[in-house]
Amino acid sequence: MTTAINTKQNIWKSSAFVTLFSSALLVAFASKVYDLALPLLVYELTQSAKWMGWMRAVEFLPNLLLALFIGVWVDRVDKKRWSQQMLTGQALMVILSFSAVQWMSQPLWVLFPAAFLMMAFNYGYHNARMAMLKRALPQNMQNTATARMSSLYSFMETVGPVLSGALLLMAAIHYALLVVAAMLVLAYWQLDRLDEQPPLNQSSQSFFASLSDAWSVFVGSRTMVVITLAVMVINTTGSVFWIQAIYFAKAELTLNSVQVSYLVAASGIGGMLGSFTADIVRQKMGLGRLLILSIALEAIGFLFPIVWPTLWGLGLGFLWVSAVGLYSSICIWSFRQEAFDEKWLGRIAGITGSLFKLLMPLGLAASGYWVEGLGITSLFLLCFVVQASVAFMLLATRVRNVA
Repeated sequence: MTTAINTKQNIWKSSAFVTLFSSALLVAFASKVYDLALPLLVYELTQSAKWMGWMRAVEFLPNLLLALFIGVWVDRVDKKRWSQQMLTGQALMVILSFSAVQWMSQPLWVLFPAAFLMMAFNYGYHNARMAMLKRALPQNMQNTATARMSSLYSFMETVGPVLSGALLLMAAIHYALLVVAAMLVLAYWQLDRLDEQPPLNQSSQSFFASLSDAWSVFVGSRTMVVITLAVMVINTTGSVFWIQAIYFAKAELTLNSVQVSYLVAASGIGGMLGSFTADIVRQKMGLGRLLILSIALEAIGFLFPIVWPTLWGLGLGFLWVSAVGLYSSICIWSFRQEAFDEKWLGRIAGITGSLFKLLMPLGLAASGYWVEGLGITSLFLLCFVVQASVAFMLLATRVRNVA
């Protein structure tokens, strides 16, 4: 597959993209506040790190368990109305969570299922947004659109410490959930400005027949299959590095919470740098070569805490890993956007979304035992070796020829 990038076109002149971007900005803000508030709220209620961990596990499950099914539904429905329904569902879950904390003696009974559904609705919204971008913009602007959308979440990582401070100043943390609900309502209203987009697929196929057809299309794209296998590995090494680097910061470097927040901000700054330069670099290198190079360069970032075990060294590592890591993410998402027709995109996103995270639970669980037995330095080295090997193996595949 080859795709030319025409940099003369200004993506901000597309009213559809501006509408989708502004709505996504509100959702990104709401998601960041929610991500920060929920673990703080759970800890405030339980004083238990164990319950905080379980809450994160529950939030992870919808993408792994429901992505396939959501992908089939998205391909059959009106993407705009579906997205608004997903935003409504999120807002209702947030309000339900607020009500439980405000008036129930045991709010965890509500918070856990609400968090599960919140993440399911969130995934449903993001899946449909990709399909709407596919229809709203020409092929040669998909990479730029993906990069600009990615910048939203990097920006929110950058302002994360500010938001954390604001939450801690609130009289009660659960009132932050009302802010989240308000942002989601505004996102619904903004999305209402998008021109109506009726569904392309009015298929009478059964659910599993539809999914089977999409699987055949996915397997038929050998390049996408190879990329997916690589992403299964690098998502695991990246997530292991992230969580164990935080442990390294707290346990080995004895950093306080404020200093750890600086690391998160450094990660966000790196992501923003990557998101605003990815389309330019791709134009010069090609998608395949940029993907392989960014995977290799990200692996080098895993060595930073070993070479320079200080706050500054770890902060630079977070910035480096996020900047070059976002290059690879944008390449992966852009290839998926460009390689498949809109009628398949929801299901392909569901299939790949589940596979992308398939190894992460095993890797994250095993990493703790590895650190206890062999030390965290050897784990960072292992992450480097595994990810660098993935980049080396991709050089021998057709991925390197993708333009």
